[in-house]
Amino acid sequence: MVLEKAIDAINEDDIKNLKTENVSEIKTLEYKRDLPTNSYDSKKEFLADASSFANAGGGHLIFGIEEENGLPKNIIGFENIDPDAEILRLENLIRDNIEPRIQGVSMRAIALSTKNTIILIRIPQSWTQPHVVNYQKHWRFYTRNSAGKYPLDLFETRGAFALSNSLPEKAKDFRNSRIGKLIEKESPVPLGKNALIVLQIIPFGSFNPSTTFNLNSIENITLRLNPIYGGSIDQRYNYDGLIIMGNTADDLSRSYIQIFRNGIIETVNTNMLRSYQKEAPTIPSGLLEQNILSNLSSFLAIQKQLGISPPFFTMLSLIGVKGFTMAVKHGLDTFKQNQFPIDRDVLLFQENIIEDYETDLSRIMKPNFDAIWNATGWPRSMNYDELGNWGKGPNSHK
Repeated sequence: MVLEKAIDAINEDDIKNLKTENVSEIKTLEYKRDLPTNSYDSKKEFLADASSFANAGGGHLIFGIEEENGLPKNIIGFENIDPDAEILRLENLIRDNIEPRIQGVSMRAIALSTKNTIILIRIPQSWTQPHVVNYQKHWRFYTRNSAGKYPLDLFETRGAFALSNSLPEKAKDFRNSRIGKLIEKESPVPLGKNALIVLQIIPFGSFNPSTTFNLNSIENITLRLNPIYGGSIDQRYNYDGLIIMGNTADDLSRSYIQIFRNGIIETVNTNMLRSYQKEAPTIPSGLLEQNILSNLSSFLAIQKQLGISPPFFTMLSLIGVKGFTMAVKHGLDTFKQNQFPIDRDVLLFQENIIEDYETDLSRIMKPNFDAIWNATGWPRSMNYDELGNWGKGPNSHK
């Protein structure tokens, strides 16, 4: 379909092609002649449309096209409107009256040669469904089929809740499976024998069996990606998708990045957590946290390029860390009462949720970083100040 491109790239020609090619309204596409007014019924109708797309497979609402029997009849657009103000109004309607919030909604004003404007709304399939319209006294779940939107019945509502509630377990199952393979030395590339850092970022939508992305579109970008605490030397396709290999020593990789076809990204490092100068093994806390935050930011950029909509799970794991203590800044190391070796080999930290691409990653990851410090006897990550600002704590190099 002509709309299967980045929303910012859709132009008047694409809109005209909908009419030229007689693209009919379907489950994922609906034409609207008029924008919603400020009346109760009009707003309720718009909210029902928006929530129905999120609760089904996602899709597009196009305002400014007159349809007849589901086919685009006239591309009219709107005269003398303020596109930015109109988009803000629609965004606020969705944000304030649909629960939980639909992540990843995008809108675009498309100028026509007639000087009129089309408003295009892209609503992704949501993995935090079901979403309910909660507008004044109207409280209802909606979904869609080929005939348009309709209210969810009790059975369908229960099914939608069950799907949403199963996602954390599916993410944990994926993590556990990958950790098991790494412990059994079944990694996609041969790794060194040191302790492992494993970081995964998992789109909610990755567990849909039909979810797959064309990784060819990101080849040039991934060449610039670096695994945790290391550079990349090569990339190639493998059974799971695309793998980026890190630097090697004695024919063993120090790190890698695995990009799965369903949008999951995993990076593993086996070079940072080790003994330095024959001393007891330590965790370089500032370096570890900085690299994790940097990698997450890079991975989100790749997933955005692939067109993946939030939210995401992040999962952090440390393998082979029994006996490690925390390496801290000079001055903090006088507090020896806080230094206790980690008492287990594998640490699987709680999953975190990234709700949108503008999320403050340092705040999202703070519970995991605190837990690493807790495992070595400290009350919290000393790279944060008392207000939760990363890079401003007593262990930070300011």
